[in-house]
Amino acid sequence: MINQIIGILFSFIITLIGLPFVIRVAESIGLFVPKNYRRIHNSEVSALGGLVIFLSASVGFVLFSDIINFPDYRFIVSSGVLMFFLGFYDDLNEVKPEIKLLGQFVAVSLLVVFADVRIEFLQHFFGSGIGLWADTILTIFLMIIIINAYNFIDGIDMLAALLGVIIMGVLGIWFFMAKQYDYSLVLFTLSSSLFAFMVFNYSPARIFMGDTGTMTIGLIMAVSLIKFDSINDIIEGGVQVYSAPGIAFSFIALITLDLLRVSFYRIVKGSYPFIADKNHIHHLFLRMGVSQNNTSLIIASVVFVQIIMSFYLGRFLFSNLSIIIINLMYLLTFYMLVYIKLRETDKE
Repeated sequence: MINQIIGILFSFIITLIGLPFVIRVAESIGLFVPKNYRRIHNSEVSALGGLVIFLSASVGFVLFSDIINFPDYRFIVSSGVLMFFLGFYDDLNEVKPEIKLLGQFVAVSLLVVFADVRIEFLQHFFGSGIGLWADTILTIFLMIIIINAYNFIDGIDMLAALLGVIIMGVLGIWFFMAKQYDYSLVLFTLSSSLFAFMVFNYSPARIFMGDTGTMTIGLIMAVSLIKFDSINDIIEGGVQVYSAPGIAFSFIALITLDLLRVSFYRIVKGSYPFIADKNHIHHLFLRMGVSQNNTSLIIASVVFVQIIMSFYLGRFLFSNLSIIIINLMYLLTFYMLVYIKLRETDKE
């Protein structure tokens, strides 16, 4: 417990101290986001916040965890470092989407193959041969979806950081209650770093987390959700939840649905799905005249309520399918209300 608290405070303080330094360095040498970066204001801002978030959370974990007895750390760290450098290079020199996807594929495959971070679903139907390979492919695909969904939602000030705090924080609490202290420390140090980052990222933002942050955090988010499901199967007691896959879906349902919705819209319009536009859910709120900070708070609140609702449904032994359907109905209702309000705003 003491290590958890010290790790949280350490990561928070280092991030709080490190970000002003990075901001000053970026301003002195002109390390700002490219002109065609997906942003909604014109001021010169650095996208190197992810550098401080990743380093402070990583050092906080290494210093205060039982890393020797944490068997997966080598592959998680290796994949995280690979994703970190891919995002860091992209923040300095834009990387083509195809190269970025290839890098994500390599980082994710390293985890799935060597760390055995894998969804066990199709093996129940096709056995350990074909089923294992099918689950491997499915896991890689879903992890890449989660990474890009979190990356895409980082379109306005504070939103991605606030969502990260909520998702990582709730998962961290669950892992701690399940006595998975190393996993909980990873999530707690990352959450505290993101919380400190929000001091400089609320609108008007002084720094962005960039792809360095979003892709690395997205990777850890994907791993944590898979581990949430697999560890839940082997623990006992009050912390064990029913329908863990359905509950896991609630954590990333909104950002995934928004990714699929926007990508489909771009394809229908004849555009490339990875070309940034202003059709994400947060852009719809901005069109209605809602401020960036309030938009972030609204969307984060929707996700938080969704997560708590899903845990509550799990207590009543709802099946995975029913929890997923209820989550989709919840989000469709939310989107419907947004579009109704947007139509009223456009008529004014």
